[in-house]
Amino acid sequence: MMRILAIRILAVATIVGAALAQTTIPREDASYPSAAVAPAVMKNFTESVSTVDPGDAVLTIHGVCSPSQKPLPAGPSDCAVRVKREQFENLMRIVAPGQAVMVVKQTLAKTYPDLLALAGAAEKSGIDTSPQFLDTMEWLRVRTLADLYRRRLEKESSTVSEQEIDHYYREHLLQFEEVKLRRILLPRNSFASPEKKALQIAMDIRERAARGEDLDQLQQKAYKDLGFNGVAPASDVGVRRRTGLAAEVSEDVFLLRAGEISKVKKEAYSYVIYKVESKSTPPRQRVREEIVREITKQKLEAALKSVTGDIRAELNEKYFGAPAEP
Repeated sequence: MMRILAIRILAVATIVGAALAQTTIPREDASYPSAAVAPAVMKNFTESVSTVDPGDAVLTIHGVCSPSQKPLPAGPSDCAVRVKREQFENLMRIVAPGQAVMVVKQTLAKTYPDLLALAGAAEKSGIDTSPQFLDTMEWLRVRTLADLYRRRLEKESSTVSEQEIDHYYREHLLQFEEVKLRRILLPRNSFASPEKKALQIAMDIRERAARGEDLDQLQQKAYKDLGFNGVAPASDVGVRRRTGLAAEVSEDVFLLRAGEISKVKKEAYSYVIYKVESKSTPPRQRVREEIVREITKQKLEAALKSVTGDIRAELNEKYFGAPAEP
């Protein structure tokens, strides 16, 4: 009986999942405690759950006969299906992974009986032997196997050793290098000044910055010389890595030593002058989680490629049409 019930659970899991996807968790729901009372309520809830054994029934559905039951002469209302805690939690993991909060459990408990009744009626009508059902179950089988295997690969890929972290850190030191950066920004085109004038002002400002003048004051002067009445942007742009700058700018900026000024850079809409205040490489421990994420990603991509890398699909253009332009 337990195996047949498990098969029924899997058969309706997708439908239940779709129903739960429509469920929102209200902030003020009595089963979803506020932050002020959450610790006490969740402690009591956890203690009450811990007293329920895996084999204890947590949901009893009256009026639905299990496959091994035959209704009494009085009718199917004398039947009952008892869902054990272990079975119910297995269903929760399938249809609502990571959402084991009370309101979701209650929604599932209310939704499941109707679906189980409809599934039983469908079996009596012969739908479970129809081509449509068999095709659907085959698709669910393939998708479920693929999803479960991908989850296994994700779990395996997330196991990262300290040696791997240390090796990645040493091999990618330049990736983590940081500069504390300031800049002067001059719009290239405006109604007040043509681009040629903006470039000349930028060149003059750059020379003054190289002589040690304050960048915020130079930024204000540049805006005033360009005819702008608004407040000029602050020169401090914080700490950046190579990936935080445009590729054509990053290389030159990271070649500068602390205190040096870049040449005037022509960017999309502006002329920009950069000053490197300081350069540093963060210690390994500070970027450890970032490294773990990257190694995990690389491992997963490699694992997936080992499975799907040689797969090639040919589409019949008479049926699917010409492939879309990339």
